[in-house]
Amino acid sequence: MHACRHCAHPNADHLAYCSKCGKRIAGAALLPEIGSGARGQIAAMSATAAVSRTMLASSVNGAHGGVRSSGPQTIAMTPGAMARANGASTSRILWAGQSIGYIYVFMRCKLAAGERRKRLGEERDGAETLLSGAIRDLGATVLREGVQHTDLTGLLEAIGRAEARREGAIADLAASEHQKGVEESRLAEGETALEREWKSADAASREADEILRGATAEHAAALARLRQARDERARLEREVETAETAPGGEARIAHLKHDSEGLLAEARALEEQTSRLDKQLADLRDKSSALRNAAGAARAKLDEATATRRQSAAAMAASVASHVRERATAEREGADLTEQLGRAALQARPAVSSLLSVFQRIDRLQETIVDRSRELEALERAAAHYDGRKLLAGVGLVIVLLAAGIATLWWTLRR
Repeated sequence: MHACRHCAHPNADHLAYCSKCGKRIAGAALLPEIGSGARGQIAAMSATAAVSRTMLASSVNGAHGGVRSSGPQTIAMTPGAMARANGASTSRILWAGQSIGYIYVFMRCKLAAGERRKRLGEERDGAETLLSGAIRDLGATVLREGVQHTDLTGLLEAIGRAEARREGAIADLAASEHQKGVEESRLAEGETALEREWKSADAASREADEILRGATAEHAAALARLRQARDERARLEREVETAETAPGGEARIAHLKHDSEGLLAEARALEEQTSRLDKQLADLRDKSSALRNAAGAARAKLDEATATRRQSAAAMAASVASHVRERATAEREGADLTEQLGRAALQARPAVSSLLSVFQRIDRLQETIVDRSRELEALERAAAHYDGRKLLAGVGLVIVLLAAGIATLWWTLRR
């Protein structure tokens, strides 16, 4: 903290101007000092509250400093001008100018503090991440070097058990994946064989159905031809009876009887054909039914084999996933125990030369974290040191001046 030599107000280290009176702080640096070796892990990048040496000024007519001027005068808000104006602090015009200029000081300091807070937070988070990695590296180094210490015995044994569980999970995972491949190959081969069997039975059933449809069509055609022959023979017999009653129709009667005998022979042949087709249709129907049932049974076996293969694949996948989870759990437990081992080794500080560099790196990171946290706390404390009354007065004056300017412009345009 720096105390202002004008108003004795305490200010944060990064502020170049007083947050109460707005004057330059004697001996304030625009950039904070970068730490030594303990802060060398992360470079300190600070945003400063650099403000202009010339602030907003009030315009007055008349004399200033013993010199009369014909135009408006500008009061510079430089440290020298502020020192000269300190003797006339009772002047309301000077106080109004300082209040208006304090708005710029407040905004600039707020922006600088926000940027610095962001950078310090990033540096602290980065240091914490590096610290966690360094602690894990310390635990891994203890395991690799085989460091023995009374405070580390329990953790070393727990890490050994976790490593044994991890190796067992890896072996079980490999065995499960091999078994999964073998089982999938066996079930796939069985499913392929059943699919071939079903396709063969289905093709035979379809062929039998085609033959049955052809035989059925042939039987229907034979029956139709048989009915037509019977009807034609009956017509010829009626014509013969009619011709017998008429005189001189012996030749016609002979011709009609000849045609009737031909139709009778054809009808007998068709009757034999239909009888034979009836037997064939019965056999074809039985064969088609048997082949259809065989195809249905083959399809059912294929569906069952497919469902079995899917269930087996799901079960094997669940087994593999469980072994993967066991391995991940063992690895996570090993990592946690390794970190705990690193923390225990950091507290125990075993006298091993290979661990000295890791200890030094962890110490630097811890100092960096503490330093950045302290600077963030200082920024939070400095945020409460602004002069709220002066800031509100400046804002009010700016609003009044703006309103007066707008009113003057409006009145001028109206004229």
